[in-house]
Amino acid sequence: MNQSYRYTWVASGSHGDCRWGNENDGYICSSSWMKASYKKRPQDFKRRILARVYTNRNDLHEEEYRWLSMMKPDELHGPRYYNIRNHHFSHWSSDSNKHKTIREKISNTMKAKHADPEYRKIYEAGQLKRDYTQTLETREKRRLSLLGKNKGKDTTRASIASAAARKGRPITEEHKQKIKDAASFKNLNSKKVKCNYCDFIGNPGNIGRYHNEKCKHR
Repeated sequence: MNQSYRYTWVASGSHGDCRWGNENDGYICSSSWMKASYKKRPQDFKRRILARVYTNRNDLHEEEYRWLSMMKPDELHGPRYYNIRNHHFSHWSSDSNKHKTIREKISNTMKAKHADPEYRKIYEAGQLKRDYTQTLETREKRRLSLLGKNKGKDTTRASIASAAARKGRPITEEHKQKIKDAASFKNLNSKKVKCNYCDFIGNPGNIGRYHNEKCKHR
């Protein structure tokens, strides 16, 4: 089930925002001004969740506007709030009539760009320059955001479609080596170990991700 919430950051200046997603996905806010302050002094900020909405994005934006309308105009953009405006926000993704067509337009535009060899060359050069290293804090936020995400979800059709797309595709020697390495990792995870705190028995991957130092019974 999708989660959405309306929240505020409280510090020397407050910022109100909303989010359609998991509460623990590491999202800060949509304000670049507020994020710059948070980056400099994160210890001064505390997030407070004001409301949770589980229906749809329209209802979430209505709830957001209810709280934003309580802000006085002379308190915006500095004196009390990081928010610059408090008008009735909306987004194309919350409109079911526009949602599909705009997504299709974005998809077609990106496909056309990536079909251009010159654009593809610039894109791949940029990808090589990116720093993909992650801090332990970022990894932990990602782990928390993924917990239970696919629980109860039927992935059979997606698995069949993925297998059909790969069928008949030539495999390079490098790809074959990766498959062998993955098989070795699979064999490693076939071993069973026990959590140091709750005596749960599982493979090393699950024990490392959910147990031992991360065990809820610790």
